[in-house]
Amino acid sequence: MPQTATKPTKKTTRRSPSKKTTAKKARRRSGDVLPGWSDLPSLAGNGKRKKAGAKQASKKAKAKAASRARVEKARALDVVPSFRFGILTIGASVLLVLFLGHAYATRATLDALQDARRENERLRLTYQRLQGDVDRMTGPSAVMSRAAALGLEEGVAYGPTILLDD
Repeated sequence: MPQTATKPTKKTTRRSPSKKTTAKKARRRSGDVLPGWSDLPSLAGNGKRKKAGAKQASKKAKAKAASRARVEKARALDVVPSFRFGILTIGASVLLVLFLGHAYATRATLDALQDARRENERLRLTYQRLQGDVDRMTGPSAVMSRAAALGLEEGVAYGPTILLDD
């Protein structure tokens, strides 16, 4: 198989050079050739490298499964903020309904109070009118004329008003 000479690439990432990488780059620059595809099995060495690759693959698979499990747990935990938001929304709705109910109940109480005040004023005026009627019927002028009509005479005990000179 023909071997290819190394060509520098245009895009290189710069890292701080270590002794190993500097030696490799120096060899590549000096004209060493890279191995081809047919040389790879011989470079792989014995089964230790294959076992190490299998171990790495199994570790990666386990890590992937663990991350999937974490994602599923995270999805289960993602429900919690939605649940919390739902509870807060329901709580806010309940508070709003309670506030509005209280406002309407207060308004109804105020209306009932105003009706009671109007009724009280009407009854007070009626009482005063009736009390005036009773006072007119039982007052001295009405009683004296009625008593005279019945035959009672005015006596000393009930005489005219006495005025004193000061």
